[in-house]
Amino acid sequence: MRHFRTRRYGPFEDTRRKRLALARKQRLEREKLPLFSEMIAEEQPDADTVMAQRAEQAVIWEQNTRDRRAANWRRARSRLFAYGDNIRKILRALWNSAPYPGTPEYFADMLHSYDVGRLDPENPPWVYRGPGVKGFDPLPIINRSRERMGLPPLSSLAELPRYGNG
Repeated sequence: MRHFRTRRYGPFEDTRRKRLALARKQRLEREKLPLFSEMIAEEQPDADTVMAQRAEQAVIWEQNTRDRRAANWRRARSRLFAYGDNIRKILRALWNSAPYPGTPEYFADMLHSYDVGRLDPENPPWVYRGPGVKGFDPLPIINRSRERMGLPPLSSLAELPRYGNG
């Protein structure tokens, strides 16, 4: 089963830039209401308090994000296992060949597309089964270009001039 590993950001870093940004934010809050600037300044926490809160919130946010992502994977995989054995193999092969990012949201969306009939397992939209280059004739395009340049049309591609050593 294809999946994308989430990057871990590590602990919160208290940097000079973050402290300057906090000071700028608090200054702008005070300047927004100049008559109440003293009252606003009293209510604003100091930088150490804010940075400590952000460090705590970063740990909580990362754990919540990981928990939500794991729950989404469990939900999507339970949907996959609700199908029969035959279609489950096909859907798993489709997911492993799909160009989408390996996230649970994209996997659930692919299963939803199958459920509503937008995804044909025999002909997925990311697999091209057309004629390819064999069915393409560039001669009309070349002749239109030659006509615009005032050159005579070609009857076959063999008449194209070759440049270089080829």
